[in-house]
Amino acid sequence: MRMKFCPECGAGAVMKDIGDEGMMPFCPDCRKPLWDSFRTCIIAAVVDEDGEFALLRQNYVSSEHYVCVAGVVKAGESAEDAALREVSEELGLAPVSVHFVRSYPYPEKDMLMLGFRVDVRKGGFRLSKEVDSAEWFMPDKALNALREGSIAYRLVRKILRSADPAADVSE
Repeated sequence: MRMKFCPECGAGAVMKDIGDEGMMPFCPDCRKPLWDSFRTCIIAAVVDEDGEFALLRQNYVSSEHYVCVAGVVKAGESAEDAALREVSEELGLAPVSVHFVRSYPYPEKDMLMLGFRVDVRKGGFRLSKEVDSAEWFMPDKALNALREGSIAYRLVRKILRSADPAADVSE
């Protein structure tokens, strides 16, 4: 979100050249730049001990493709704790470990998605109200269930490539 008013004093922002940043909103009263605002969120690829991926359907996101677990990092919460919480809330699975994979900018939604691999023991799902269904996918089928090019697709692809030492893990 582009700042139009200073969140400290309420003064209207003016555009000012801020060195390497170029033209950006600036508060003339507080004399400070007003950085764009964005939400920090997590996206988690949930993987069981056999390498299967738990993917979910949320019809408000897509009725055609599966997605990964995702959610907002709450104030006072670490990104890792948010990933563990979201897996527990959305799928009802108990996480065993969490590993940061990479970050993904999502400018269309003013979000920064922090991608994680969350390992769980395979079990039945206890879905939250915001999840329509969930399913376990073998590694070779997981990418086909996701929308190609989506952040979920890129995260799962990166995890699959990192499992193969001969694979190119570049993004």
